[in-house]
Amino acid sequence: MKLKNLLLVPAMVLLASSCSYIAPPSISSPKSLGELITDLKAIDKDYDIIKVDITEKDRLTGDFGVALLDLVKDDENYSQVLYYNYGIAHNDPKKERASLSKKEPQPINIEDIERQQNNVEKYLENAKKQITENFEGYSFKSIGSIQFYMNEDGNFETKLIINIIEDGNSTRLEGGKTVTDYYSLTFLIDGDGNVIYQE
Repeated sequence: MKLKNLLLVPAMVLLASSCSYIAPPSISSPKSLGELITDLKAIDKDYDIIKVDITEKDRLTGDFGVALLDLVKDDENYSQVLYYNYGIAHNDPKKERASLSKKEPQPINIEDIERQQNNVEKYLENAKKQITENFEGYSFKSIGSIQFYMNEDGNFETKLIINIIEDGNSTRLEGGKTVTDYYSLTFLIDGDGNVIYQE
């Protein structure tokens, strides 16, 4: 297996102050999808949800903060962002340009996402095992994204984008800043629950 998609991330420096801090609501782990599912059910009443892409609040943290949605209503494409960090309210759906795809987009059944809610940790453990077995000298760092969508054959799929770092060589100084080098790997979960690395 070959590594690809080398990306650089500036390390964040947090300064302590005397003011108190209240943590904003967030999806803090792949298990914590309940609030998102509640929101998706409300949106599903007015729109067909075509794709859900849950992304990290800050890179390499594994803390989920934003869900990006692709929606369809009356043959019009929309996008919406659901925020679960920084206390920001969700934005309203915005119209998008028509898709170039010739196939009719298939809406997601929210119950499929609910069923996956309890399986994400199992899929992650499987992916971590594959990383250990096939990427010697590299370690799991974070889940960058979880995606839910219907494939071209009309089957529900889940995709994990997992970030890994090279052991002992992931951080370095560049232009006076500490940066972290990492690679993003894609794992597809098929209809039978198999976790498949995609090169």
